[in-house]
Amino acid sequence: MISTKTEINYPCCEIKAGKIILDGQVIYEDKDLPFPKFIKGAYKEFELSYPKFHKMDRLCKLAFVAANTLLRDGQLNAYAPTEIGVVMANSNSTLHTDSKYADSIKDRENYFPSPAVFVYTLPNIMVGEICIKYNIKGESVFFVHNEFDKEMLLEYSLDMIEAGDAKICLMGWVDYTADDYHAVLYLVK
Repeated sequence: MISTKTEINYPCCEIKAGKIILDGQVIYEDKDLPFPKFIKGAYKEFELSYPKFHKMDRLCKLAFVAANTLLRDGQLNAYAPTEIGVVMANSNSTLHTDSKYADSIKDRENYFPSPAVFVYTLPNIMVGEICIKYNIKGESVFFVHNEFDKEMLLEYSLDMIEAGDAKICLMGWVDYTADDYHAVLYLVK
């Protein structure tokens, strides 16, 4: 059992309050922008080239930029796709996108369900977008918790590695609401 005082000393990317922090250093900041403009600015700043990014919902964009920032130096290249695990959680699942989708179907007079929005009404789509980009084919799991329980996620990741289900895990918390956003991703080996 990992103590609640456990310090997680693995490579880390955190995105919150208009900042992107890589291993403790702010590498991009624009506190004055709303999330959609902030995340698009980060995408441009880091010269990411992934056309599907522009179709993603906000939760996926947050996770995608965090993962790209953390993994930009090819840290997964030494591993086979099946040796890489993903362990993630949040507290709101895909509530922001779910609400948007519900709006598209609630008016029977103007009924227009959007498949482009519907596809993002499951948090495993966020994990899937990262797995597609990085060719990750190992075990993955997504939890919904009231708060970021990094000890539980770390324990799960280390158990996955000890059991031989992975040699390295992308682990963390990615949560988005209309009022706030926070991503913290670690690379656990």
